[in-house]
Amino acid sequence: TVDLMRAVAALPNGAIVLPGLDFDLDDAAWAAITDGSAAEKRPHAEHPQFGLKTLLDRLGVTRADVVPLERKPVSRARAARHTLVSQAMRPSSTTAAWHGFTATADRAAYRAAIAGVTLIEAPSAQDEAETVALILREAAETPGVTAALVSPDRLLARRVAVRLEAWGIRVDDSAGRPFGKTVPGTVLDLTIEAMHQNFAPAPLMALLKHPLVRLGLDPFVIRRAARALELACFRGPYLGRGIDGVAAALAKAEADCALESETRSQRRSKAVRRLFDEDWQGAHDLLARLSQAVAPLTALFASRDLTTLSALATAHATVAHALCAVPEQTPTPPLWQGEAGRAAQTIFEGLTQTNRLAPEIKPTDYPDLYRSLIATENVRPRIPVHPRLSIWGPFEARLQQPDIVILGSLNDGTWPEAADPGPWLNRPMRATLGLPAPEEKIGYAAHDFTQLLNGGRVYLTRAEKIDGVPRVPSRWLMRLEAVLAGLDLKDELRTEHGASTYLAWARLRDHTTKRLPVGRPMPRPPVALRPRKLSVSGVETWIANPYAIYASRILGLEALPPLGSEPDAAIRGAIIHEALAGFVKEFPRQLPNDSEAALLRHAERVLRDWTGHSRVAAFWLPRFERFARWFADTEGSRRVGKETLSLAEISGSMIIGPLDNPFTLTARADRLDTIDGAMTITDYKTGTPPPKPKVQSQKAPQLPLEAAIALAGGFGTVAPMPIAALRYIRASGGDPAGDETVVASDNASDLAVESIAGLNAMIAKFDLVATPYAVTRREAFSYDYDEFAHLARVAEWSASSDGEPS
Repeated sequence: TVDLMRAVAALPNGAIVLPGLDFDLDDAAWAAITDGSAAEKRPHAEHPQFGLKTLLDRLGVTRADVVPLERKPVSRARAARHTLVSQAMRPSSTTAAWHGFTATADRAAYRAAIAGVTLIEAPSAQDEAETVALILREAAETPGVTAALVSPDRLLARRVAVRLEAWGIRVDDSAGRPFGKTVPGTVLDLTIEAMHQNFAPAPLMALLKHPLVRLGLDPFVIRRAARALELACFRGPYLGRGIDGVAAALAKAEADCALESETRSQRRSKAVRRLFDEDWQGAHDLLARLSQAVAPLTALFASRDLTTLSALATAHATVAHALCAVPEQTPTPPLWQGEAGRAAQTIFEGLTQTNRLAPEIKPTDYPDLYRSLIATENVRPRIPVHPRLSIWGPFEARLQQPDIVILGSLNDGTWPEAADPGPWLNRPMRATLGLPAPEEKIGYAAHDFTQLLNGGRVYLTRAEKIDGVPRVPSRWLMRLEAVLAGLDLKDELRTEHGASTYLAWARLRDHTTKRLPVGRPMPRPPVALRPRKLSVSGVETWIANPYAIYASRILGLEALPPLGSEPDAAIRGAIIHEALAGFVKEFPRQLPNDSEAALLRHAERVLRDWTGHSRVAAFWLPRFERFARWFADTEGSRRVGKETLSLAEISGSMIIGPLDNPFTLTARADRLDTIDGAMTITDYKTGTPPPKPKVQSQKAPQLPLEAAIALAGGFGTVAPMPIAALRYIRASGGDPAGDETVVASDNASDLAVESIAGLNAMIAKFDLVATPYAVTRREAFSYDYDEFAHLARVAEWSASSDGEPS
């Protein structure tokens, strides 16, 4: 390049134009740009003039040989700004000269120089984008004024463009939109992501819910079928792999819901049990179509052999085309329509060329390779844009002269970017090979910044925090503020023309002029709609938070389980309960010779569906084996007596409340032991059981209420008898592997009577229409698993509330 420039300069009419050459910098600082300091002979490659200084040195000319082009004489204020910027950006080894500069400088001249420069430091990236959008909107409403946002931050550019579009202003973004963010780009990415993750719940449902994915079906039909598939297979723990795993989960869910009387059916959510026959048929049809559509990719991923890029790209395009097929015949499928669709077509035409030089790769490596290949692809929509507003990158902004320039995202690491030598060559290697230092890119970016900073009306914006993390201001800003501080003009950058600042206007968007007090929801439904039947666990919920009963029993709401969740504590508890119940039912009177083996046999039967999961195999099984050993060692002591009988999973009920409007209390006791005419009621826990004081004070009334049902003879064929004890058995599997806690013994019967009296009082209270089902937060209870906290807006009112209902 230098040789070409030298040849051009030697021509009779040849000339080399050097944009933004700094004539204000003193000779010593100018020489230090490439020579470095006397102590350290390291060039200042990050200086904005480094590229021009290096070019002049290679051409063999000096700065004095460069002749300024004919132009209008600049104003005194503009000349002062040139000098100020030159001083702020001087080489770091010469910054001691700032003392002399600030001591002799004309402060009035430099105050006028920065009169057109404003620094806006927004609290967050969203506030910065809103502020920039407001500046551009005001420029659009001012006749004849041109304005541009210049920033390397593509996220800021997209946010500003979207905000302006909400006001009906389409702005020209020179970089366009990343192909991966377009509608065709997202469906192509979701296709390969679902394949890469072996059709895991989240990527598969994201793919099936994409607006372009039709699989030859009507939009309503495929959305309904996808919803049914999600509810049946993925709203809960999912252990399947691939399309076959989804098909097995769907068949199992349909079989479970067909067995209305079985326990397994009750584990399914209400939403699943409410699916119609056509929903199940639609889900099966959707799965069959999906399996056929993705067959080209599944065949390649199943082989695990090295495959050419063209074969993988061809299969990728074929699968995406089949996924986006529509029932009606169209000349061009929606996937390939529009600017983004044509860009996708061009990309895959290049990738599918069989003569392309590319190494063979494993199919599992294709998703990352594909994303890296499209990372720099952008799509510029062909739509009418505002003639006076623009969004540019620093490169596109060169030689542009809008009336208003906004330099955005002035944070270190963004503008300028960090100097990175790359993963292959360190700095000594680059120097040996004659490659440029990484800091040279910072120098080029600094040159762009200084050129733009010398515009007419300039706004400098940055976000103090991004994603909640504090950010460091750009080094160029800190240099400029350091020089201004020496001139006692630092605060001048933060002054704004007009009565209010743009930042204040931007923040008003998130504030209302009148704040309405947020109160605790206190619904008062008609008495006729209030529940007349609750389980003992429901009563505990009623005491802890009446609003949960209102939402679940009166409104009939049910929170959906997380999408494709891992087996959690609730599943572990259900498994342990079922295994222990099976053991007790098999041996109600006499214990077997090997209780541990018998209990493990029941556990293996229950865990058969879960052992394919790594967490269950690695943690749950060993912990249950330790608990089984403890249970076998201690079970004999729980069956000491002449006549013993142990019963598991016994359902019971009793009628309480007023005679004219009775209330039914139900229970399903984990275990009842009758020993010599007295009964012990046991509840199994995998977590920490309620402490004894909480049970005695009726804040955990489950066991006392079960005792009341037993005293009334409500447990089927079990005759009424005195209550000997109420206890919890904790199955932790840790250290200790299990423990037994008796929370009531001598006073168990009295505690049962008190619990019924308290429940009757509560029923009478809520039989009054004036009594609300209020959202409650009491210190004695845990609300970690409150499914209705969001519905009750707890976060909005609890900060200024004591938690107790008024």
